[in-house]
Amino acid sequence: MLDSSHTDRSTTSRGSTAQNSGSFKGQSDPAAVGHAVLDFYRKTDEAEYRDAARRQFEFFDDVERTEEGGIPHIRERTELWVDAIYMVCPFFARYGELVDEAGFDEAVQQIRLQSKYLQDPHTGLFRHAWRECPNMYPSSTFWSRGNGWAAAGMLDTLELLPEDHEGRADIESAFRELAAAALELQDDSGYWHHIIDDRTTPLEASGTLMFSYAFKQAYDAGVLEDEAYATAARRGIDICCGVVDEDGAVHRISEPPGGERMPLGVTSYGQGWFLLAASQFEDGKLA
Repeated sequence: MLDSSHTDRSTTSRGSTAQNSGSFKGQSDPAAVGHAVLDFYRKTDEAEYRDAARRQFEFFDDVERTEEGGIPHIRERTELWVDAIYMVCPFFARYGELVDEAGFDEAVQQIRLQSKYLQDPHTGLFRHAWRECPNMYPSSTFWSRGNGWAAAGMLDTLELLPEDHEGRADIESAFRELAAAALELQDDSGYWHHIIDDRTTPLEASGTLMFSYAFKQAYDAGVLEDEAYATAARRGIDICCGVVDEDGAVHRISEPPGGERMPLGVTSYGQGWFLLAASQFEDGKLA
């Protein structure tokens, strides 16, 4: 049985990726901050918050995109990263709900393109990054947190997307394919592995928490109908309770940039995803 209190950091070296701390120039991540602006707009109806959200939305009109209109995650290269499904698409959908319905269409377009280039047709899992020129995968593993970004991002977008939107079925299909693949790969402990289909890699908490969040929310909403998803979600949050220390820090989180050999430690998004996952369990009873 896994010792869930184990918090040692891996001694392996950091991989070489575009998200190097000295050179990373992200352009998708900041869009997630737009949720706060839209929350203020919803509560106050003040134009300054609406206008701030519009500036964020219109920022993407001027970024260099792929030939088909995909929004690159970083400024240095024309690459689609799975992270952007969560960072950009739910913001677009919320913008569509509160300001301009064009946001719905943009959210759907980005998920369709991400699925086209990153979702593996054989497994249903998402790769980390695709580069347009040359056509290649600079990061091709099925990274657990990356698949968590995809699952949570698609689900949060669906929650806001109108029932009659023509792109809804495509997102539901991509989400269910990913969910089915991930369900089969959950470890007996309740965790998912850092590289989700490689059982030699560490058991990792952030991806586990993201799947717990997405599976429970999707089951409750009827997007996923098999009770096995609710059971998997409960097992995931319960095992992660064992790596919360007395100060509330959540351990066993893969540190940035998330490549194959990243050490495990404590990060802000580890904290955030524990809270988001726990919020799905209304009874408040966690292990």
